[in-house]
Amino acid sequence: MGWCGSSVTGFNWVLPTTAQFMAQFFRDFPYAPSTDPNNLNYVTSQDITNAITEANINFNPALGFPDLTSAQTAFLYLSAFYLAYNLQTALKGVSSGSSFPLQSSSVGSVSTSFAIPEKYMRDPYINMLAQNRYGMTYLSMVLPYLRGNINSAWGTTTAT
Repeated sequence: MGWCGSSVTGFNWVLPTTAQFMAQFFRDFPYAPSTDPNNLNYVTSQDITNAITEANINFNPALGFPDLTSAQTAFLYLSAFYLAYNLQTALKGVSSGSSFPLQSSSVGSVSTSFAIPEKYMRDPYINMLAQNRYGMTYLSMVLPYLRGNINSAWGTTTAT
C-alpha cells in the first residue's frame, strides 16, 4: 500500500514482522519447529508472510490510531484473520467454496441460532471479516476510527 515510512499518520508506519506476529499470537497457532521450519503440518513463516502481505493490501494506518503500537496491533489481528482464513481454505483444497456465516442450526432436539447484524450482512468485506474471531477483533479495533472523525481547526474566516 505504500504506507511504510509515511508520516501521514503522525508516526512512521512500520510493517510488523513475522517475529512480531508470532509473539502476539504465541498461543493461537501451531508454528513449525525451528528444526523443521518448512513442515506443512504447522504454520510456517511463509504462511505468516502471505497473511501479512494480504493484510497490507487492506490496511490503512492513517485511520487515526494514536500511536504505532495501536496501529500494529490492529494490523496483526487483520493478518491473523487472513492466516486463519487461508488455512481454512487450504484445508478444503481446490473444492473450497465461499459461504455466508451460519444463522441457525439444529441436530435432533438441539438447536442454536444467532442474528448477524444487517450492516455486516450488507457489506461484503465486513461479512468476510466476521467469519472468524480475529476479523471481529480487528473490526472492534478499527470501527471507532471509521465513524465520526471530526477535527477542529483554530482560525477565522473573512467575508468579502
